[in-house]
Amino acid sequence: MQFGMILLVLVIACSAAGSLIVQQREPMEYVNRYGSQTAQLILALKLNDVFSAPYFFVLMAALCLNLTLCSILRLPRTMKAAQQLRTNACGVQPTSALEQGQADRLCGLLKKRHFRCEECDGRKIYTKNLFGFYGSFLTHLSFLLVLVVGAAAVVTAQVTDQTVMPGETLVLDDGASITVEAFQIEDATGKLDYASQLVMKSADGKREAAKQIRVNEPLSFEGYKVYQQTYGTAGSVLIHNNLNGASEVMTLIEACFLTLDGKNGMFFQALYPGYVTDADGSVTLITSTSGDYSDPVYDVLSVSAGMMTPVLAFPGETLTIGDVSFTLQDPVSYPGLRIKHMNTAILGALYAVFLLMVAALYLCFFTVPVAVAVTQDGYAVLAPKTQTGLLIDIQSCLEEEE
Repeated sequence: MQFGMILLVLVIACSAAGSLIVQQREPMEYVNRYGSQTAQLILALKLNDVFSAPYFFVLMAALCLNLTLCSILRLPRTMKAAQQLRTNACGVQPTSALEQGQADRLCGLLKKRHFRCEECDGRKIYTKNLFGFYGSFLTHLSFLLVLVVGAAAVVTAQVTDQTVMPGETLVLDDGASITVEAFQIEDATGKLDYASQLVMKSADGKREAAKQIRVNEPLSFEGYKVYQQTYGTAGSVLIHNNLNGASEVMTLIEACFLTLDGKNGMFFQALYPGYVTDADGSVTLITSTSGDYSDPVYDVLSVSAGMMTPVLAFPGETLTIGDVSFTLQDPVSYPGLRIKHMNTAILGALYAVFLLMVAALYLCFFTVPVAVAVTQDGYAVLAPKTQTGLLIDIQSCLEEEE
């Protein structure tokens, strides 16, 4: 039991670290978040991916083995203890005397309290809550089942990563849908706060759930968990055909060539979060940032008549190439979602195991086995724990007509 408690504390500590520390990120992100020394400690102890660390699997396996052995070894002793209470009640000598008529009143009280009555060697044995002996066994068993079923739920879960632009809706294989209503990298004060406002609907459209998700704060809905996994920033361009007046907005995530005739058009190369103007007037592009793009710069090529001209353009500028106008717009930040779908049957089994655990804990703490041996001359109360309340009720019952 002591070794099992040590294992349980270690598993809880690892799980807490996995919940408080963002998982599976690049090393530099841990340096930026926690500082160099703390980041080195996190990486050395594999706390950046604790649930896949070898020592976590060893702890879980050892805890499962411990709980299994505790359950197996405890069951025969538990069954013997339940039988032994009846045996002891049959042979115990009355510890409290009864006067004439009090035995009947005591029996009436015990029956009213739903004690089970049986005869043994000329005396009446009243028992109640004998199933309470199995509370400890069922608690160990429920902990074991939580680990086993929980592991099965994780292993069998279907995991997909999807990029969804704000305002767009992703339809899943079973017909359920996820709409990204909004996404932010920073809050109103400029502090980093990666958050997505999601609305998820069932396949039939009758049920839905809405939540703003963050790292380690997923949306749960009908067997799905949707996590804020990553993020990105994409360019946006309004393409206008000057001949027929048609317009279209396109999102630019990867390098691409935007053209109508296959020869002339705009080649998008990259989007930079900002720039710095040097003393000589030259521009140095900022290549990375962890926040919003404060001064975005588009790196594009203007392709016309076989000539390619490099252009650094800013949101609001328009490039007219032949009969097409390309108006560069403000960048769009978007979330990368990790979507987990658990097997419905396994998920139901997991909830059932949690209910078993609650019932087992109730048996441990609130269902105390008790036996009362009653003869015409006296009675005795036997229980693993002192039954102060029952003894007071018995004494009050016996004194009613005195």
